[in-house]
Amino acid sequence: MTMDFFTLNEKIFIFLNKTIANPILDFLVLWVLIPLFFLLGLVPFLFLFSKDKNKKILALFALFSGFFLYWFGHSILKPIFHVPRPSVLFENVRILIPWHESPYSFPSTTTMLAFGLAFPIFFHYRKAGSFLLILALLVGFSLIYSGFHTPFDVLAGILSSFVFVFLVDKILKLEKLN
Repeated sequence: MTMDFFTLNEKIFIFLNKTIANPILDFLVLWVLIPLFFLLGLVPFLFLFSKDKNKKILALFALFSGFFLYWFGHSILKPIFHVPRPSVLFENVRILIPWHESPYSFPSTTTMLAFGLAFPIFFHYRKAGSFLLILALLVGFSLIYSGFHTPFDVLAGILSSFVFVFLVDKILKLEKLN
């Protein structure tokens, strides 16, 4: 028996949003993971103060990518796709944080921002970039766990960020920093 993509999306969402939910994880998401989100922007920002010209260019690329992708997803993609939030799609969604930005959830613009900041650093500076990718993945997890996005929303945010950053990186032909 096969499972369609939307059923799989719902099953993974229910597992992450309800099945594994507990007070310790609630605390970690609210008071540890979400506050750590600022580090995704802090690392490229600190690269701006490097003496290395390539790090400065990379920092600008990362900051531009993150914020452009957030804007593009929010202003262009969400109004096109009109996919409602999980609380509309599924029954009894556990909402950990009363977020409200847009009635639409696809793609996750927060995920696009996080990976738009992380991928450029990762492509050129593996050590710092790996740390940022882990943080970005934790952001994606937090968005699903808190009831704000589905796995499909987060996956679309990751993939669109990867494609954008990869293509722009190839066009700019930035030098590797490793």
